[in-house]
Amino acid sequence: MAKPKLLLIDDDKNTLDGMVKILTRDGFSVCGVVSVYEALRLLSGEKFDIVITDMKLPGMGGLSLIQEVKKIPEPIAIVVTTAYSSGKTATDATGCGADYYLTKPVNIGELESILEKLWDKQQLIIQNTLFKRKNCGGI
Repeated sequence: MAKPKLLLIDDDKNTLDGMVKILTRDGFSVCGVVSVYEALRLLSGEKFDIVITDMKLPGMGGLSLIQEVKKIPEPIAIVVTTAYSSGKTATDATGCGADYYLTKPVNIGELESILEKLWDKQQLIIQNTLFKRKNCGGI
């Protein structure tokens, strides 16, 4: 089975480049950007399956990005990463629609396991939607 297409957002260029390199090497299709504005531009023209975003970003922050991603009609899973972990930021992120919340430095093995779970869940949602359309007259 194909792997999901990922959009990574992190304002730390070294962190971003490292994660893009590792995830690409491991077979994911990955696009990395350093700002929310670049991410929103890409999301308006391309389909991504999973967004991985830093919580603290200059300009529009991670919570605002989550809210914008949730407006997109296609299902997009969201993983939030942060070096400034607290119960409140985790609650805020998941309350806005993030599927997972990870603290930095991110354990790549854990991240890849989460990505596989999210991808499996998305595939089931898509299959269920297609099944309903086929068997319920296009509803």
